Amino acid sequence: METINSAGKGWKPRRDRRGILPTPSALFPYQNWNGEQTSFNHGVGSTGVDLQGTVAEFPEHYSILVSGPPGVGKFEYFIDLARLWLSRGERVAFVTLDLSPKEIRERGQILGLDAANTGQPFLFIDCFSAQGAPPETQVRTLTVSSYSNLEGLSMAIQKAAQELGPPVRILFYTISTLFLHNSPQAIAKFFQIVTSRVKTTMGFVAYAVHDGVHETTTMNLLRSLSDGVIELRFTEQMGREMRPHHLRGLKVDTQWRPIPETNALVLTGVA
Repeated sequence: METINSAGKGWKPRRDRRGILPTPSALFPYQNWNGEQTSFNHGVGSTGVDLQGTVAEFPEHYSILVSGPPGVGKFEYFIDLARLWLSRGERVAFVTLDLSPKEIRERGQILGLDAANTGQPFLFIDCFSAQGAPPETQVRTLTVSSYSNLEGLSMAIQKAAQELGPPVRILFYTISTLFLHNSPQAIAKFFQIVTSRVKTTMGFVAYAVHDGVHETTTMNLLRSLSDGVIELRFTEQMGREMRPHHLRGLKVDTQWRPIPETNALVLTGVA
């Protein structure tokens, strides 16, 4: 484990808890709507995404925002993406703010991702353990000193890309937690700069964001700074649906599609 510690002078962070639910790791437990652990299962083969005949692929240098209410399945989706990419020999960095790397590793193993034995370049960028969680010992981990250290987080992402070697797939779970410890202006600047750097020199980045806990202006800004937006939601019957809202430069079907508990994941990222 290596700690990235920076004063963060360029970001001028400050605490701002207005309008944000507290302690996301406690409020957003990892479970589906009926309390059972669950997984999306890939059934679209190795060529991309099948949305009623429409194929969409994530380019290597691209950014997406994955939006949905707490508990709808954003974490599962990210684990499935990591598992798929690693199975193809791609490089993956998992930025974690809501859960400890150990918890992600253990839950990922239930979902079919053995992060400690992937045989492929994989590491954690850990902002969570600085709050007192036990450090990760089985997977290479870069630790950031605090949630408010946005410059240190940016440096850790860059270091991870250098270690793994580009192109790298970066999964960010979740951007929402940063709003508990930084001003919206600081996060907007961080989001814009990091996304631009990743797309230019590192590869692909996906940010998970909790829908329903941020102001509309904040969500619209994050959407505007991303190449694409993928939405997940609960139905009135507490089923789950998913759709690509838009993917810049790609042809997609934007209709909502159900996500059966035991059927194929309707959207996956492919190099």
